[in-house]
Amino acid sequence: MADHTRLAALTLLAAGLLLPGLLIGPSLDAAVFVQVASQIREGDVLYVDAWDHKPPGTVLALLVFGSPLPFVDPWVVSWLVSVAATIGSGMAVAAVLEAAAVRSLPASLAGGAAVVLMAQYLMALGGGLTEPIATVLLALALAIAVRARTAPRTVAVGALLTASVLTSIPVVAGAAVVGSIVIRTARRRLAAAASMGLGGLVPVVGLAAWLAATDALGPGIDAVVSYAGAYRQSNEGMGRALSMPVVSWTLLAFLFVIVPAIMGAIAAMRAGGERRQLVIACVAWILFSIGLYIYQGRFFAHYAIPLAIPLGILAGLGLDHVTAQRQPRGRIARAGRLLPFLLALIISATASTVAGGMEWSALARQRERVDRVGDAIEGASAPGDTIWVWGNVPQLYQAAHRAPATFYSYLYPLVSPGYTTPGMIAATLRDLTSHPPILIIDAGSSAPKAPGLPALLIPRPLVSDGRDLDLLDPLRAFVRERYIELEVVDGWVIYLLDS
Repeated sequence: MADHTRLAALTLLAAGLLLPGLLIGPSLDAAVFVQVASQIREGDVLYVDAWDHKPPGTVLALLVFGSPLPFVDPWVVSWLVSVAATIGSGMAVAAVLEAAAVRSLPASLAGGAAVVLMAQYLMALGGGLTEPIATVLLALALAIAVRARTAPRTVAVGALLTASVLTSIPVVAGAAVVGSIVIRTARRRLAAAASMGLGGLVPVVGLAAWLAATDALGPGIDAVVSYAGAYRQSNEGMGRALSMPVVSWTLLAFLFVIVPAIMGAIAAMRAGGERRQLVIACVAWILFSIGLYIYQGRFFAHYAIPLAIPLGILAGLGLDHVTAQRQPRGRIARAGRLLPFLLALIISATASTVAGGMEWSALARQRERVDRVGDAIEGASAPGDTIWVWGNVPQLYQAAHRAPATFYSYLYPLVSPGYTTPGMIAATLRDLTSHPPILIIDAGSSAPKAPGLPALLIPRPLVSDGRDLDLLDPLRAFVRERYIELEVVDGWVIYLLDS
């Protein structure tokens, strides 16, 4: 298949699968990145004025691609970045397979399978996440690593691997495997390691200099490292129990690739040579990633997006092996050979549709609520006013076209054991006191007394996911003393500053 034909097919596939996200808006994580990037474009400083616990790679990507398009909605920019990253990952998978002498059609099908894994709604939640950007960087590094290398290319591999980890830390599993391929296959291993290390320093030094210039290096390290430890602590027990259904749905959605991947791994191990080494690397990538999921203690489907690369490569090897074999005579015999693939495809399509549909329905309902509450906020405030959302709904800031009044665009960092401190609450209170928001919205539950996050003024049962430390009484007192209830819109209480 010609490269332009493959590119066109993968573009249609990625854009089509991610289209629901463009229509209903971002998930929580994606909304945080969009909000933080929007604040930075307005002059705020990452980690100093706008809090995030992820490495800066995703926000930087949104700034780089969004700056030339200031007239485009920030969510659209984020969605386009996800589409481009997904397409690039599929193209890279096909390129890696062709470098391993896999024929064009199986390589293209494997690239398409990787795109489906990455872009289906169960995994991608409509786009805007860190994993697709980190994945395409890893995939490009692998595509370079499996071909004849020069010192500049090895430097490029190092830069891409580090950039991927600075975008999404869990991809360290894939980065370690790709780096080991470079070193293991190099004639001069020490020189290859040095070249790769030199390349890896480039994004590290660049980002450190940028953050240091804005006095954000210390706060950034604290947010990324300290919150990650606290997040893992909050996952113990509760997170593992909650994750099991997600693991099951994800495995079922991956089944259409797992079946040919197993076949490809077996065939390549028997054949030996370069394909055998590629299988070992892909299996190591998968096992290392699973180990990281277990260590983290919580699993969401989008964590597995980077596994589209090793699974896609293994599936390509399997498809190449099956299609290279002599076809059996008779329709029944040929149908029997295809039966495992067809059954796996049917099961995966069903699981992906059902589980992805549940995710989509929840976000679609929230999008309708966010739009209605956003309209109410716009009607009760003026451009330039700030608001504060008590909850994990940063989408409200974008919908209402109002800036947040505090360092945090959502509530989790203020209720996380092992991270939240009385000093953080006091600093938030100072922000609110010095520049009181015109409106405060209690979006912590579906209705004023329904179960949800720690209550603001109206008591409600607490739904715990391990992030439920309650040091918020000083903030409640501030709201109680200075605000009056304005209205309840679709279950969310809006409080107005009492002048």
